[in-house]
Amino acid sequence: MTSQTNTPLKPAGKIPWYVYFVGAIIYTILASWLFKESDSPVLAWLCLISSPVGFFYAWRAWKQDQQK
Repeated sequence: MTSQTNTPLKPAGKIPWYVYFVGAIIYTILASWLFKESDSPVLAWLCLISSPVGFFYAWRAWKQDQQK
C-alpha cells in the first residue's frame, strides 16, 4: 500500500494588474454606452461608480509588482 502525503495546497496565483485595468476600461465604456442608450441609467451609474475601483486595484497590483 502506498500512503498519500498531505501536501499543502499552493495559493492561487495573483491576478495581473492589467486584468484589473482592462476590466475598469470595459466598465467605463459600458457606463458611457448605457448613459447614451438607456432610459433608466441606474446600471450606468453602477458601472461608472465601479470603474474607479478597478483602476485602484490595477494601480495597487502594479505597485506590488514594481516592489518585487
